[in-house]
Amino acid sequence: MADPSWKLDQAARDFAMSKGEEIAKLNCFHTAPVDPFKVIASESNQILAEGDDFRDSFDGRLSYHDGRFLLLYNTKYNQWPHNGSEHSKVRFTVAHELGHYYLDRHREFLVQRRQAIESFTEFESDKEVERQADAFAAGLLMPKYLVGPQVNCELDSTMESIKQAANRFDVSLTSMMVRWTQLSDFPCATLCVRDSVIQWGFASEAFKRIGLWRTRRNVAPSSGDAKCFVGADSSCSIFREGDGVGRAHQWLEGNCDVIDVQEFYLVIPYSRCVMVFLAADEDELPSQWDDRD
Repeated sequence: MADPSWKLDQAARDFAMSKGEEIAKLNCFHTAPVDPFKVIASESNQILAEGDDFRDSFDGRLSYHDGRFLLLYNTKYNQWPHNGSEHSKVRFTVAHELGHYYLDRHREFLVQRRQAIESFTEFESDKEVERQADAFAAGLLMPKYLVGPQVNCELDSTMESIKQAANRFDVSLTSMMVRWTQLSDFPCATLCVRDSVIQWGFASEAFKRIGLWRTRRNVAPSSGDAKCFVGADSSCSIFREGDGVGRAHQWLEGNCDVIDVQEFYLVIPYSRCVMVFLAADEDELPSQWDDRD
């Protein structure tokens, strides 16, 4: 029998995301961007937040002391170009730490164990507690009620649309690519390639409905165009972008090997990775499986 634990994990992440969206609404964010520092201000009697360059120690840290929470966030990412007062990675980290504060089990752990939670954020950690906090951050900064209408207003997702949305919400391209995929009604996926290996990824519901449940991990990209792009500069130290074509099965696990995909590549220097966005033509997908079969 298949292990059902993944369903419980996914349910916990979905709840965390909806909790983030709830906090955005409670703080009356009716237009983008959502400011996580305003959320902290609304909890000023409970949370003390401080930022500093903690180098590679952690992205964020939350601890409980004498009836208050201390939220530390790493400002080292501010050395990279950014629009607002803080880099989008810093803003995501603050939102992530707020997830540890607002999610009941996380909060109970902090209060009862008196142990700090140190985090590496923006989908980098495999720990379930960190994935939940990332989901909360995505829901808070990019709530469905604000992002959803933009995602599904056009049939063909383009990097230009994703860039515009990222700028509007003051989030990273990485975060918006993931959120766009989560909310899209159309077949698309987002993957992270680091050290020439696929590290993690997300597939849209349209892909999942035809049996392409998840992205490949811990393997090198097999798409020819992607290999050329990644191989051109494996250091990932300078921003660059490109595009190509491939097949869905080169990136997603499943039996559908005849689906062509457009591939869009972006080097993200501050995280030393290549982000890949895939988009397929909905009309070329096979009929979705009948649950009665």
